[in-house]
Amino acid sequence: MSDERPTPTGLAGGSNLDQLMPVVLFFVLFNTIGIIWAVLAATAWSIKAAVGRRNRGLAIGWWLPSVTTYLLARAAVTIAADRELIDFGISTEAVYFGIGFATKFLIGVAVAVTILIGKPLLSWAIPKAVRLPQELLVDPRYTRTMANASWVIVFYEVLSAIWDVWLFNNSGFNLFFLARSGTNFVFAFICITGTLLYVDGKLKPIESYPGLEKMLESAGRL
Repeated sequence: MSDERPTPTGLAGGSNLDQLMPVVLFFVLFNTIGIIWAVLAATAWSIKAAVGRRNRGLAIGWWLPSVTTYLLARAAVTIAADRELIDFGISTEAVYFGIGFATKFLIGVAVAVTILIGKPLLSWAIPKAVRLPQELLVDPRYTRTMANASWVIVFYEVLSAIWDVWLFNNSGFNLFFLARSGTNFVFAFICITGTLLYVDGKLKPIESYPGLEKMLESAGRL
């Protein structure tokens, strides 16, 4: 039986520089010029990175306009708060980062909903980036494994958001920014590595499972 699903384009071309530069730009410009230029520079680089992923062949579909709209809206609200066009009763920094905190919570809730309705996020998102046999995708063990793996995303988003809020309220800005960036990176690395090992172990008994190494090669990560 032929598999006529479109070939995923993988994740080739992802750049560590694109992940690092918005952080560096924001930190440097915030401490030298001010939050507005920091917001504009970090937003511009993030949008440039998203567009670059599509140009390098990553099939991101609705993801690009959604992320672009979110980044522009976040920047616009922050600038409006700084210019006192909108009064939230909190600092401009609290507005900018507060939007990010709320977004993390909402992502966690949204992923939890996909699991509870029987369509876990990872079960349909991974085949968009990695070509997997149809026999694997219809196996109940695949769906069950991806549901459990999706709970890790919920755990990460909610727990890291709680940590971000606590850190923001209990430290100076520079300490908050550097500690948040560092701890979130380490926490994400641990969650991703643990999830990959879990998924690999659970799917190995399935005959059509190609293995973790081939999946990462297909995604352009090896």
